[in-house]
This record gives sequence, structure tokens and C-alpha cells, in this order.
Amino acid sequence: MPKLTCLIPGWEQEDLKEDFRAARKVEQYRLGARALYLPRGLSWEYIPLQAVDKAERSHRVISAGHCVTVREEKPAVDLTAGEKQFTLNLEKQASAQLILQALKGEET
Repeated sequence: MPKLTCLIPGWEQEDLKEDFRAARKVEQYRLGARALYLPRGLSWEYIPLQAVDKAERSHRVISAGHCVTVREEKPAVDLTAGEKQFTLNLEKQASAQLILQALKGEET
């Protein structure tokens, strides 16, 4: 079982092992019933779903090339929990929708 570290002070949760094991893989993240897990090397950090105050769809722009500029928009989700802000960079719009639904308490 990997080490789980809470990213929001005061929101630490006990016994997340089962939630982590049952968590649904959403690209590089894991989405459980109680927390959103973010990979950090050989361990995982988590944001308790109840701690999230605000979540909204966002995007990032990837630019490449010198002679012919290529710009590509990729989906992202911006989260606010307490005084901390996080950006989840994703590859698929469906992944962003899935995370937003889970944070709103909707069935995924």
C-alpha cells in the first residue's frame, strides 16, 4: 500500500486504503468515493472531496514550433480547497467531466 499524504491541512482522513483500492483511474489520477488521489513519485497525495470548495472546467494551451506555430488546447480542472488551488491537467474532455461530476456528488 503506497503512502497517502493529505494536501489540505486539517482534512486528514483515516483508513483510506479501501477507498484508494476501489478508486477509479482517470488518466494519471485516481478518483475514489472519499478523495481524489494525485501521483507523486512512489507515493500518492490526496484531496478529500468534501474539502473542495470550488471546481470548474479550464484549459491549457500548448504551443510548439518556430516557423509554423502550433497551438493546442487541452482540458484541465481548477480546484479550490481552503486557501489552496490545484490544476488537474488532462488529455480528454470526458475525464474533466467525470471529475467535475464526482465533485458535485453526481453518480459517475
